[in-house]
Amino acid sequence: MFIVFEGIDGCGKTTQAKALADWLTEKGYSVVLTSEPTKGRMGQFIREILSGKEKLQPESLALLFTADRYEHLVNEVVPAIEEGKVVISERYYYSTIAYQTAQGVDRTWLFEMNKFVVKPDLVIFLDVKPKMAVLRKEGKEIFEDREFLEKVYSQYVNFQDMQRIDGSKEQPEVFNRITALVSRLMK
Repeated sequence: MFIVFEGIDGCGKTTQAKALADWLTEKGYSVVLTSEPTKGRMGQFIREILSGKEKLQPESLALLFTADRYEHLVNEVVPAIEEGKVVISERYYYSTIAYQTAQGVDRTWLFEMNKFVVKPDLVIFLDVKPKMAVLRKEGKEIFEDREFLEKVYSQYVNFQDMQRIDGSKEQPEVFNRITALVSRLMK
C-alpha cells in the first residue's frame, strides 16, 4: 500500500505522516516512512536550493524533483510495496505540479514529465489556508511566504484524486479523520 501526504508548507504533513506510521506499526504493519525531496544526494541538493543557498530556474528545479522522484520510486518505494510494506510519503509528484506551476512552469509539461509515477492508493491533502500555514512554520525556505503559498494552494485544489482533510483542526481530530480513511482502505 502506498499513502501520500500533500499540502502546503506548514499544513502538518510531517506530524500526521509520523503519527500514521506509528499507528500502523502498532497494528502490526511493516511501514516505510519517506519523503520528497529524498535524503539522497539529489534530495540534499534540492534542500540546498530550497534553503536559498543555491539558485536555479523553476524548470530546472522541476527536473531535479522529478529525477529525485524516479530514484525514490526505483530504489525505495516500489521495492517496499513489492515486499508488502505500507509506504507513507510526505510529498510526491503533486507537490512538483503545485509548486512549480505556481512558479510559472507549464502544468502540462510537468504532468508529461511525471508519467512514470506509481499511482498511490491514497493521497491525503491536509487543507490548511496559507494564512495559518505561515504562522506554523519556524524555518524559512524560499517557498514559505504567504503570497507564494496562496498560488500553490490554488494549484492543489485543482487535483481531483486527493482526499481533503481540514488540517486547521486540532492534531488529534485531524489524525482521527486520517485513520478513518486508512481503516476503510485496509479492509
